[in-house]
Amino acid sequence: MQTDGFLEKLRIDDDGEVSYEFIKFDDNGKADLFDSKVIDYKLAGLLTIFVSRFIITHELGHLLNGHCEYLISKEKNSVQYISMFEEDNSKTIKNVSSLDFRTLEMDADAFAATDNFRNLILLYEKFEDMVDKDLNIKPIELFYWWSFAIRSNFLITQRIISDEEYRTDKKHLPSVARWILILGSIINIIDNGMYKINYRAGDNKEKLLESLTTGFLFAEKSYNERFYTNYNCLEETIYSTDYGHYATATQMNWENLRNELQKYSRLPLYKSNNV
Repeated sequence: MQTDGFLEKLRIDDDGEVSYEFIKFDDNGKADLFDSKVIDYKLAGLLTIFVSRFIITHELGHLLNGHCEYLISKEKNSVQYISMFEEDNSKTIKNVSSLDFRTLEMDADAFAATDNFRNLILLYEKFEDMVDKDLNIKPIELFYWWSFAIRSNFLITQRIISDEEYRTDKKHLPSVARWILILGSIINIIDNGMYKINYRAGDNKEKLLESLTTGFLFAEKSYNERFYTNYNCLEETIYSTDYGHYATATQMNWENLRNELQKYSRLPLYKSNNV
């Protein structure tokens, strides 16, 4: 039978147990067997790497952009710790306002987003050499799963620490606001052509933006269904006067803070053309 010959080519023993969801043929007609358990395991690993890289590069942003030395200069003989998320018992520092802290966090988020996007481009262009084929994803879907992973991370944080409230004394913007600003920085990179992207056949800028969008929308859908919540980052920000006020104030404050950070920064600092 044709099936027997096919199974023989795959070296599958009729008596053996094989767990898989489907068989996929590559461009050369070679059949690959994909195990659903392996796919789930590998995908979980990829998402963990994406989130871990974002957290690590966020903290690197604080170090390399001079945030820590800046804070030390404001309060001598004191080791400064900048938490990634809001803490009720966080220490205040003389001459550093909550707005300044929110601005430092925005800069560290943007630093991480820029680094992560540059890494995604590298993985996309060298997909066959650098990405495990057992994931069974297309190169463009790397952007989808990155968006899913980072949005999921902020959703989890938002629910755990209940940081939806905008307040002048808070050192962090709400998680949803931070995600929208991160997404905005990525879109800005794409729109301005900051990095050259060698699109594969069938891919383009529109498909890249679609992958990023559908990724975070799926994260919200999955999270809402599991925890009976109703998170929607677009509705929570587009129609929020608080978001508009606080996000704009933070962005406007960047230019003032940037001038103070320059003498401590190890890297060139972002300069906006709109401020």
